[in-house]
Amino acid sequence: RSRRPRRRGFWEAPTGGHRNPRCVESTRGFFFRLATTKVTTPRTFLFPHVSLLMKLHFVAISLAGLVLGAQAGAVDLTANTFDSEVLESGKAAFVKFFAPWCGHCKSMAGAWDKLGDEYASSNTVVIADVDCTNELSKELCQKIGVRGYPTIKYFTGETAATGDAYSGGRDYDALSAWAKDNLGPSCGPENMDLCDHMQKAAIEAKQKLSETQLDAEIEAVEAEIKDADATLKVMQSTYEEGKKTRDDTVAAKNAYITLLRSVKRAKAAETEPTKTEL
Repeated sequence: RSRRPRRRGFWEAPTGGHRNPRCVESTRGFFFRLATTKVTTPRTFLFPHVSLLMKLHFVAISLAGLVLGAQAGAVDLTANTFDSEVLESGKAAFVKFFAPWCGHCKSMAGAWDKLGDEYASSNTVVIADVDCTNELSKELCQKIGVRGYPTIKYFTGETAATGDAYSGGRDYDALSAWAKDNLGPSCGPENMDLCDHMQKAAIEAKQKLSETQLDAEIEAVEAEIKDADATLKVMQSTYEEGKKTRDDTVAAKNAYITLLRSVKRAKAAETEPTKTEL
């Protein structure tokens, strides 16, 4: 009596003749069990090897993604790292101050991160992000003068500590072109050849100071800046109080002055002579 030949599974391949474990395919998926039987065409079970190769492939892709992701985009800064990465690093800095909910910030995020990738290994330029909604950065954003989002500023040896505003295009091509033209090395102890004679004299004079003396001068200047910020806050508070007082006074007196004017108008009408028809 003839026997219907068994169909070979896609994971099996023919080899030599001997009793061999095989994998039986379930009709509802891949239900595996080992069995021993004598077959006319012995086979070798290859699926575990394929599975191992696939796992190694996925692991390699995942690791590559993690490495690239760790190096991608702009550098995230807070008030704790801003001074060391921007003001004290000797690099030119291009910084975007943003809020996560800001639509304009989201629309330019891809271009900004691409610019960050371009300068990721640069020794002279840093591309950075500061989240102004972060509790660690709110005071920094106020000190820098952030009034709306995104605010983009650049910091070089020739700008103030609060930076200068960037007002160019926000697409990658515009940002990259501007950075290449404006964020090169500038006058400083690392680039004395870019300084004029007055700048060189000022740098050389400060180079003669000890680290303790430099720290003392830095602290003194920072204290002056804080005093100026405090004075501005007091003035702003006084202005707001004065404006509120004025608005309340105007609101209270408007109804009264309207009444006075209506009475005056009525009295004027009473004293006018009656016109008689001829």
